Amino acid sequence: MTTHQDNQPPRKQGKVERFVDENGDMALDSTSLDGVSELFGDLSLPLMRESELNLPANADPLSAYLARLNYIEPLSADEQQQLAERYTDEDLNAGKVLVMTNLRLVVKLAREYQRRWTNLLDLIQEGNVGLAEAITRYDPYRGVKFTSYAQYWIRAMILNYLMNHIHPVKIGSSRAGRKLFYNLKKARRELQRQGEEPTPARIAEYLEVDEKEVVRVAAQLDAPPVYLDAQAPGHEKTTIGELMRSDGADPEEVVTDYDLVSRLREAMDAFGEEIEDDREHAIWTKRMVAEEATSLVDLGDEWGVSKERIRQVEVQIREDFRCFLLDRLGDKVKKEFLERMT
Repeated sequence: MTTHQDNQPPRKQGKVERFVDENGDMALDSTSLDGVSELFGDLSLPLMRESELNLPANADPLSAYLARLNYIEPLSADEQQQLAERYTDEDLNAGKVLVMTNLRLVVKLAREYQRRWTNLLDLIQEGNVGLAEAITRYDPYRGVKFTSYAQYWIRAMILNYLMNHIHPVKIGSSRAGRKLFYNLKKARRELQRQGEEPTPARIAEYLEVDEKEVVRVAAQLDAPPVYLDAQAPGHEKTTIGELMRSDGADPEEVVTDYDLVSRLREAMDAFGEEIEDDREHAIWTKRMVAEEATSLVDLGDEWGVSKERIRQVEVQIREDFRCFLLDRLGDKVKKEFLERMT
């Protein structure tokens, strides 16, 4: 790979030259990282420009991405340690280099989970988020290699993505669900290693979660997802989703209830028109069928009687309306629905 293009300025001299070998490839020296920020300033590396990769026009996004990574050499543990220390001293360019040189690690880990998710780029994207998070949290002075620490965050982000997207029903909606998603298979292997049968009850005890959660999560992890738009077994033009019972109201019941409510409303209006006594009519309209019922006390004050007398009249009106309604609608009126309406 050449280091100069006709349309590009030559590389800077001095410290930068020590990070590029005679072929123009990256060759960072752990003893001479002073020029890393100068070399990687804005990450617009000539070796990463599409014009130098010779990618075919029909290259898919994954192939193009992996081809770009082939031009970024990984760094040794010592070099990464020094970059991490520079990043803690607020050298953002050092952090950028640390990210760029570990993108291959993300791809490697993402491939481990590809069997659960067909789109590898989705997993790589989530892993890259984990890599960036690892850099912000890494302490280079605790004696742990950056790659070892970063793997935890990369895997965590990928697993979190899978937990929320791989199944139609979300598994990680509770703490127990998330714990089982990450540890169910491990718990089964450990119990089998100990010579025990990994029953839901034993797994629940081992992981300290509810047995019902073990059954729920295991059913989703062990069985392949069912696609609602897939053809239903034994049917040519019917999907599984079309055969599933809806949690919503049955359309026929909705129509029936609406018709009954309409007839009840008509009966209520007709009953109110037949009430001749002014006080009873006021109790009916202001209290019994009003959206905001007037209190017994207020009606009693209005008609100069006690609230108990108003209550007694209301009971009598309710009984009269019951008889009127049964006479008008007959046995089609359900008792519990009639009581609710009156």
